Amino acid sequence: MLKMKISALATFLVLVVGLENAYTQGFWEPVTNITGYISTEFNYFDDLDGYEVSYGAAVSEAGMLVTYRPTSNFSIKSVFVYRPGYDFDLMLNEAFGELNTSDALKIKVGRFLTPLSPMNTYYYAPVNTSATLPIIITNNENFPLNIDGISLNGSLGESFKLKYDVFGGGYTNSTWKPSGAISFFGQEVPYYKAQINSQFTIGESYNGSYNVGVGGKVSVAYESYVEVGAGFFNPKKETMPIAITLPPNALGAGSPAMNITSPTGIKRPTWGYNAKLKYGNTEVNAEYWTGDIQLDAIAYDFTGGAGSPTVLQAESEVELEGRFIQLSHRIDKFIPYARYEFQHTSDAKYKRYSAGINYKPSFTRTVKLEYVHYEHKSGNINGLVAALIYSF
Repeated sequence: MLKMKISALATFLVLVVGLENAYTQGFWEPVTNITGYISTEFNYFDDLDGYEVSYGAAVSEAGMLVTYRPTSNFSIKSVFVYRPGYDFDLMLNEAFGELNTSDALKIKVGRFLTPLSPMNTYYYAPVNTSATLPIIITNNENFPLNIDGISLNGSLGESFKLKYDVFGGGYTNSTWKPSGAISFFGQEVPYYKAQINSQFTIGESYNGSYNVGVGGKVSVAYESYVEVGAGFFNPKKETMPIAITLPPNALGAGSPAMNITSPTGIKRPTWGYNAKLKYGNTEVNAEYWTGDIQLDAIAYDFTGGAGSPTVLQAESEVELEGRFIQLSHRIDKFIPYARYEFQHTSDAKYKRYSAGINYKPSFTRTVKLEYVHYEHKSGNINGLVAALIYSF
């Protein structure tokens, strides 16, 4: 109900502000732009435990992007991206109106991609250099992909610019959502937790729950050569279902193995830094995000409500850290690239190396080929990703 009220209010404000602004301007010819794309993806992995197949091909994304400008300084944008296994709410990536009062102040209301990571600019397949996105973006551990709310953003200066974006609103939790032709990408953390027999993880019912939060980002840039920024995201304290695996004898001699779920209070403020360097056809993107997830005591009532809950873990903090650096260089219609990533979530710690090439012979066609290599103490994984994207 709260989610519906926030979305309805956001839509109402967009229409009121936009229409009022339309009648206060001089003559303007409305502009509508509709584009879309279909991305077919092939995945191959050499050593995945628990997967029935090691390779597969599927339509990984199909997107429709609609922009409407009823006036010169007001626009409405909607982006819908189909992904297998996602419900409608997760596929509606953006639906917002933005009033451009000046370069220094723009007001955005509705659903929009969170501006915290510059890589969100490359979230959609045709504009993303690589065949895969950084784990920081796909796992949604540090901040949600999008938010239903309001954003105040703008920039000051010419050659040297100061940019800012502050926002707040509600969002749907969608941590560790699977993607790719065999649904491995986005599942790295639960996969490695299973590999090391981790006792604690996030219960499946967490995905789809709703929360609210505020965030912001500020950066400084010099023309298109360099940009350095910092951001934060602070969601409201919420209840997270903690899935617990108890081995035999964990509760005393003779106690059986069992799987239980404990609703636990959690706060997870995060913050990060990013940098972008560009010289000629060479570009470097780097990012770092971290935060200590603050957990209340994890307890479970084994008596079915007749006694006091048993504390399985006292109040604690869970370390969360992710970073990457990506290098690319354009050679005519080809863009070779390479990326290094490190991810640390509680007891799951791993690295991923990626290298590939992006070939775009025309606006309508893009071909990507990428090699990925995961390093983890349970064993290394090698994979191959190929994508064919048709845009219109």
